[in-house]
Amino acid sequence: MDDLWLIVGLGNPGRRYDKTWHNVGRMGVDLLAKRHRIAMRRRRFGGVTGEGRIAGQRVLLLQPNTYMNRSGESLIRAVSFYKIPIERIIVLYDDYDIPLRRIRIRKTGSAGSHNGMKSIINHLKDQRFWRVRIGIGPRPAGDIVAFVLDKIGSGEEYDVARSLEDAADATELILRGEDQIAQERFNKKGTPDIERVSEQSKGQDISKAASGTVRVPNDKAGQCAEGE
Repeated sequence: MDDLWLIVGLGNPGRRYDKTWHNVGRMGVDLLAKRHRIAMRRRRFGGVTGEGRIAGQRVLLLQPNTYMNRSGESLIRAVSFYKIPIERIIVLYDDYDIPLRRIRIRKTGSAGSHNGMKSIINHLKDQRFWRVRIGIGPRPAGDIVAFVLDKIGSGEEYDVARSLEDAADATELILRGEDQIAQERFNKKGTPDIERVSEQSKGQDISKAASGTVRVPNDKAGQCAEGE
């Protein structure tokens, strides 16, 4: 279907990974679904999907139920079924090389160290799709995998919620054909003054935006939730 857009939020399924840094892409899709009253209920393509309209465009929202390192398996099934053109794919995912409260929009590029993106590019055999990278940095010293699988702290929930709102706004701009505006608005922002907890942000949390939660049993068939 040439007029259908596929919007994919990367993360790991199951309660264990609720509100972890590695699930912010998944949470971004939750927010889009909430904004546009799209029910994320149907299980297919190895994930959970919802169909509706955003910014005047027909969209399929997808949260892969595969673990992060096999995200491409779910995405390619949806792409193949609907014959979705590469340029109509938008992937939301976490990036620890981008500071918290910042996002970046790109239309092409490598996967970097992100296993979910590596899997997607490997299955698509193409890098020319939209990606909305949600900052979770700065990159900490020590075990990166432990960091991305850690829970988002209460003092950081407000900043994450703001980032998710920006990611949803950027996705809507892309769908409207205003991708240049999206890139100018978000890619060129100055360095944010990140306050983990402020008087203004107290009492606000990411649960009001999205949960990033999909209930599925653990799948031990070669899947992993590792972050790098």
